[in-house]
Amino acid sequence: MSYIVLARKWRPQNFTEVIGQKPITQALQNALLTQRVAHAYLFAGPRGVGKTSVARILAKALNCQEGPTANPCDRCPFCTEIREGISVDVLEIDGASNRGIDEIRELRENARYLPAKNKYKIYIIDEVHMLTDQAFNALLKTLEEPPPHVIFILATTEPHKIPLTILSRCQRYNFKRIPANLIVEQLKKIKEEEKIEISDHSLYLLARKAEGSLRDAQSLFDQVLSFAGNTIADEQVLEVLGLIDQKLLLSTLLALGEGDKATLLQIVAEVGQFGYDLKEFCAELIRLTRDLLVLKTIPLPELTRLDLIDLPEEEMQELAQQADKFTPAEIQSIFRSLTSAYDEIARSTFPRLIMEMTLLRLATRRPILSVPEVLERLQQLEERLHLQPAPSFAPSPAPIISGTEPAPGLLTAETPTLSNKDDTPSATTPLPVKEERIAEKAIEKFGVEQEKWKSFVQFVKKKKPPLASLLEHGSPLSLQGDLLEIGYPEKSFYLERMQETETRAVLTNLAKEFFQQQMRIKIAGIANHMPGNSRPENNPQNSKKNAQEEVLNHPLVKEALNIFGGRVVEIKNL
Repeated sequence: MSYIVLARKWRPQNFTEVIGQKPITQALQNALLTQRVAHAYLFAGPRGVGKTSVARILAKALNCQEGPTANPCDRCPFCTEIREGISVDVLEIDGASNRGIDEIRELRENARYLPAKNKYKIYIIDEVHMLTDQAFNALLKTLEEPPPHVIFILATTEPHKIPLTILSRCQRYNFKRIPANLIVEQLKKIKEEEKIEISDHSLYLLARKAEGSLRDAQSLFDQVLSFAGNTIADEQVLEVLGLIDQKLLLSTLLALGEGDKATLLQIVAEVGQFGYDLKEFCAELIRLTRDLLVLKTIPLPELTRLDLIDLPEEEMQELAQQADKFTPAEIQSIFRSLTSAYDEIARSTFPRLIMEMTLLRLATRRPILSVPEVLERLQQLEERLHLQPAPSFAPSPAPIISGTEPAPGLLTAETPTLSNKDDTPSATTPLPVKEERIAEKAIEKFGVEQEKWKSFVQFVKKKKPPLASLLEHGSPLSLQGDLLEIGYPEKSFYLERMQETETRAVLTNLAKEFFQQQMRIKIAGIANHMPGNSRPENNPQNSKKNAQEEVLNHPLVKEALNIFGGRVVEIKNL
């Protein structure tokens, strides 16, 4: 057959034609110019990136009639024979089919003879990692000290499988995947030379499908040509390669940004109708989400220069518009959900249902706040807490005792009493003797022990935040020696919690740790009503319920729940 496939027809014939491997070709050219050519080379890298092509070019550079030279003429008989693969002195060996010790022994024997025509006898062993351990051992001595007329060029896609004893005897060059933009440029040259009509968008699809392999891109180009002829439409490329239409992927992102659940379900149905693999659809969404995050992170002009996204410029512009609908945290959340869905789809017998449920869940997502945003809102909430008083559980202000203000945090109530002189009601009446002593005691000691009490509460907050919140609603009645007495409103929710055995045990241990001694903990109840009060709370359940309702109805609590999208739970154990 006279037809030559594009991958063979457009194989590079000199170092300047090699695409995407400039550091390697430059190093080899300098070695030729300075006559520092090594006796053994190892070319490692992915498939289709130019390993064997560079090996042939190096062979031509060494055996060229004008050489050794950094630029072989590609016209002399020696270059022509090497290019056509008929040179008796340049032997290409397939390591997969000649992997045994007998083949290597034969190679070692033949290497002793001088080349028939050329200056050097060159052995190119492709997929050298396929050789057996015995074959590698047989090659060791010859590879380390070959005859002066012999040069070995080993090529492999899996260098980690080659013994270290072989690696240490070679100059190693690592070939990289070829960037998509360079592959597209090469495909454009082929398009112009072969008189083929195809859009740049389709060329990008070929380059992206090749995943860094120029040979694969050229083979795919050949496949599309066989299907569509020299005039190729974008739809034909998608059909031949089995790729997902980029417009469908962008529509999915748009529907996610707008929370359009109906469109998302319609897109999944359309993917199934066209016969696309849902796993591949999910994979393309994952790649597009990655590109979306890159666009969100790096400005578009700089991104174009860095070449971090394998998309045409018009598609990058369209994707950049989608990026405005998401925060970086939301994009990362979508990425994690899609990667999880990809694994589930690969294992499940219901891939469509998993894809639908994943997209619906992402469409109903709540806004995700970054850590700085959460901290900023916490700071705003803290500032507002300083401006507004905490919720009080006292039905009325506390009475003035002995001409002084009541101790902060003490909860008392007004009741009418009779004067000794005329039995007329007075404005306020002292509490019973027991409660009055407690109040006086708090008034005398509160100011003195305030700083120590605050320090203790802060210490507990670091160890047990729920317990600290209970302490903040209490009042230190006594803090002397080994006694710590705390007052709470009678029949209140906080008093009930503090009198629980587990709570007191935890508080006792923390007090011992803070005060460096064994402490006696006493929890006292302070009356907040008298028998004649119009709001009796004789039922502990009602007291607890009222306290909880008052806390939940406080504006700051409501705002905190709104900011963080949380809910109130009751902590049973501290």
